Amino acid sequence: MKLINYIYLAIATIIWAFAPALVKLSLNDIDPYYFLFIRFLIVSLLCLPYLILVILKKKFSSYDFKNIIIYSLSGQVSLLLYFKGLDLTTSTDTIILSLIGPLLTIAAGHYFFYEKLNFNKKVGITLSFIGALLVVIEPLISSTNGTAKDRLSGNLLVFCSTIIGTFWVVYSKFLFGKNSNKFISFSKRIGLKLHKKKYEDVDFNIFSFYIAFLFMLPFYVYNFNFYNELTLNLSSTSLGVILYMAVFSSIIAYILYIKAQKALEVTEVSLLAYISPIFSLPASFLILNEVPTLSAFMGLFIIFSGILIAEFSKNKAK
Repeated sequence: MKLINYIYLAIATIIWAFAPALVKLSLNDIDPYYFLFIRFLIVSLLCLPYLILVILKKKFSSYDFKNIIIYSLSGQVSLLLYFKGLDLTTSTDTIILSLIGPLLTIAAGHYFFYEKLNFNKKVGITLSFIGALLVVIEPLISSTNGTAKDRLSGNLLVFCSTIIGTFWVVYSKFLFGKNSNKFISFSKRIGLKLHKKKYEDVDFNIFSFYIAFLFMLPFYVYNFNFYNELTLNLSSTSLGVILYMAVFSSIIAYILYIKAQKALEVTEVSLLAYISPIFSLPASFLILNEVPTLSAFMGLFIIFSGILIAEFSKNKAK
């Protein structure tokens, strides 16, 4: 049974691996806000029959909608930070910084769900975090591939989106049936009163697209004339990337990821994310002709060293 969930997770990871280079390419003639608006508009139209079916068949309380909104804001809408960061920095930096996400998720799984985390894993996570920080400040060391100020801001936005994404993973596990007294306590401290109820994963994922679309709507209304003119000048490449992100990266990848996450441990979900650079870094080179700077390579080396230390300890324990 676990094998099919690993397959789901691998497919989602590979789909997302090509996203940074493709999105960066399309951001040459479209800004990240409008990109996300069109993406979520397409997804919302495609998923409308399912949404109507869910609303007619199921009753949702005010608690349910509160959880849907928090789930959406921490998952889908947090992409705004990621896309804006990608617009300011390089796709290579974005890919490297995304590697810290799985290790932060492993640490969160240990803290909130008591998943095992030994000394070597703690060392590996700390080392990878240091490597990520080196990548974040790398523009201050090397001003190539764009201005240092813009790239630093972009790296910080991507890093923040990774942290929010970690919260989203933990929150998803809680909503879809994994209890955690620590998470309930943490939520109360930040002003959230969680309603402990097991939800359907696909339902929440579909709802999140509509919340994300509504969140992006004010950006479109505010820039209505500019965006309408921009639409007429969109290249076929940008349109193709938007469709890829709407159909494959949003609907297919998210549903497969949520289904796998529901069945697997937080730690297991995080591990397959490490295969992403195998596809994403070559894609950035072939599509954008991007090569990591020496400082970025150092950060990548430190991150991977931390990953190897963490994962070697796991294999040795077995």
